[in-house]
Formats: sequence, C-alpha cells, structure tokens
Amino acid sequence: MATAYYDRYWTTEGFQPTGNTFKELGNFLADHAKAGQSWLDVGCGDGRTSGVWLASNGIEYTGVDVSQTAVAEACSIGLDARLIEDAGSLPFDDDTFDGIVMVEVLEHLFEPQVAAREILRVLKPGGTFFATVPNVAYWRRRLELGLLGRFDPIGDDLSIDQPWRDPHIRFFTAATLHHMLAGEGFAAIKVAGHAGAWVSDWPRVGRGRTGNSAAYRWLEARAPGLLGKRLNVVARKAD
Repeated sequence: MATAYYDRYWTTEGFQPTGNTFKELGNFLADHAKAGQSWLDVGCGDGRTSGVWLASNGIEYTGVDVSQTAVAEACSIGLDARLIEDAGSLPFDDDTFDGIVMVEVLEHLFEPQVAAREILRVLKPGGTFFATVPNVAYWRRRLELGLLGRFDPIGDDLSIDQPWRDPHIRFFTAATLHHMLAGEGFAAIKVAGHAGAWVSDWPRVGRGRTGNSAAYRWLEARAPGLLGKRLNVVARKAD
C-alpha cells in the first residue's frame, strides 16, 4: 500500500515534488562531503536534492527510495538510485558510508526510530548524518492550532483542507528529534531551524511576500524550536 502511494506521489497524479539543494543542505555538504567518500541518500526522490551535488563533487553516491517512480527519475539523470522496501531495513553492510542524508523523510515513516537505527548501523564510525523534518511547533503552526483549532500536517497544498490524506504521519519538535537520535545512539547532535519567516508567513498579510530579515534569521538560530519552519539536524556516529 505504501509503495503504491509513493509511486503515485512522484507523478502528476500525486504531489510530484522537485528536489533542490537548499542553502542549509548545501552548506552542510560543502563542510562535510569530500571527494572520494561514499554517501547514501535515504529517500532520495528524484535525486536532485542531494544526489546531483554529491555526484558532481566527486563523491560516490547511492540513493535509495521506496518509490519505483522516484528511483527511475533519479536514474534518468545518471545517478545510482536503488529501490528498497523500507528505510528501516537497508541492504548494506555495517559501517559502509562516510555520510548519510535524509531530507524530509522521517515524518513519512511509521517507525522513524527504526530507520535512524539502520542509518547508524550503515554509517562508518566518525561518519556524519544530516536530516530535515517539518517543525510541528513552528510559531505559525501554534497560532493556527491555538486560535483557529486547525492542524496543518504540512505535507502538500491540500494539507489544511484534507489533512486525513496527508503523507506526514509522524511529527517532530526540536526536542523530540534530538531525543530520538540520542536514544538510538547518535553523538554530537545539533538541531537547528531554517525556512522560517515573520511577515511572509503571517496569514493573509504575508501573501506574495518571500524571505525574512537578518534579525529574524538571528533569532531563528537561537530559538529554532519556535522560529524554524523546518528543522535540520547534524549528528555523527561515535568513533
């Protein structure tokens, strides 16, 4: 059932997202991914979020996804992408990869903690993990729930009107994301926020506006659990 859903998800009948290497991911990769290393992209989608950057910078890239449609799209642009049944059971030996990325995937999983455990298993000692998730405690989400009694699962453009069909089934705050990874054995965990805004994310008032101020970004760095629309986490496997 999940496989059929995500095969459709990556077509025009579904959400069909297009990947891109956003600033926070690009900065992480520039700091941690080195030519000659082996990196895994779990939930790679069309490969354009992480795969193109990694492959074009001399990294041995492997992408995995449960959607045949997504895997075919990633392969069509020359990436090594493979079909898997579940992120909680990766077809790789222990201590295989120098780095692993998982962008906007954990919130789609029934058991994200099992996937985190698998990622730690296949990561080399000293290896680095980067993941992102939507922040359920973002200031606008709190406002919507507190004042309007409306919960937005943040999956796609129909999330508010039809939340029952949304692809997001697990929800994270900065604290719970940190707690889950710590519980599975990750070390040096650092959770940050990104993509938040004030004016442009204010209902109606911000319609058509983009970006945020330097002051907001400064505050977001200090209070990611409130001001980050999305959370990003960097963690490592102990040596």
